[in-house]
Amino acid sequence: MNEWMVWALLLVAQNASSTWVSRARNSGSYWYHALASVFSNGVWILSMFFIVDKLKEARGHISMMVFTGIFYTLFTVLGSVAMHYVSINFLERGKRKVGA
Repeated sequence: MNEWMVWALLLVAQNASSTWVSRARNSGSYWYHALASVFSNGVWILSMFFIVDKLKEARGHISMMVFTGIFYTLFTVLGSVAMHYVSINFLERGKRKVGA
């Protein structure tokens, strides 16, 4: 698997976990929030290694910088919206429900 595909998966996971922790913060469960937070921060640090590498590669190449920005935005939005759907339909029950 090439590094762009790995980074795409990490970006989806990064924003999915960010959305998850944001929603978990508004639930009534501290453990649910803690689990989401550990996952979110772990994925974030892994993703940072890729973004730093990609931005170094793109330095001085406007088209590559634009492509990297579009790539980043596309996969982070996909992760956020997908986790919002999963959270509402599968994860948020009982104390984990937002507003509980």
